[in-house]
Amino acid sequence: MRKLNYYPVSLLVLALTLSSPLSYAGKIYRFQDENGISTLSKMLPPYAAQQGYEILDDKSFRVIERVLSNEDAIAQSNAEQAAAQENQQEQEQLKQNQLKEEQRKRLEKEQQIVDKNLLDIYPSVQDLLKIRDSYLAYLIKQMEDTTAQQNHLQNKLHQLQQSAAEQELSGQLVSDPLKQNIESARQDIVDNQLHLEGLQADKLNSSQQYEHDLIRLRQLQSLRREAASQ
Repeated sequence: MRKLNYYPVSLLVLALTLSSPLSYAGKIYRFQDENGISTLSKMLPPYAAQQGYEILDDKSFRVIERVLSNEDAIAQSNAEQAAAQENQQEQEQLKQNQLKEEQRKRLEKEQQIVDKNLLDIYPSVQDLLKIRDSYLAYLIKQMEDTTAQQNHLQNKLHQLQQSAAEQELSGQLVSDPLKQNIESARQDIVDNQLHLEGLQADKLNSSQQYEHDLIRLRQLQSLRREAASQ
């Protein structure tokens, strides 16, 4: 049963009907009273403001606004925050997926260019093997020559150091030209060693790259044969 200040709703309607237009211009509150009964009133008790209520037009009794209780308002706020966070996560995931797709397309395009260059350079597997063996043989020869040069430089440094020792044993000071030659020989040994290490690294990297190209070339040729047979 609805109440208006603890009067039946029918009496409220009658009172509003008999009053002048100015007397009922405004709003009515609908809420659950302390006994849990739906109540209409021109005044809103403090406890009703805490538990939630509806605001009605006092002419049509149409609901103008619904005010949530504190608990419902907190729950709604939490739900809105959770929804916003979920939406943000979805947007971030969508952005990540777009970046991954762009990266995939870029890598695919780069791979197509690499594959085309590979087929242009090596018409067949035999051509690749021939070029590989030739280049690796060249690097090995360079490494052998550099190693021999390193031995020569070390012998040269040993001889220069012996000459310096002989001068010191004879009571003479080591001459400046001899000191310069010793320092130059040491620097040549360092430079030559760096060159040798560079050749060794080049050989290793080249071997790995040729092996990778060989595998890919065989795959591309197999795809070509499959396409031609269809």
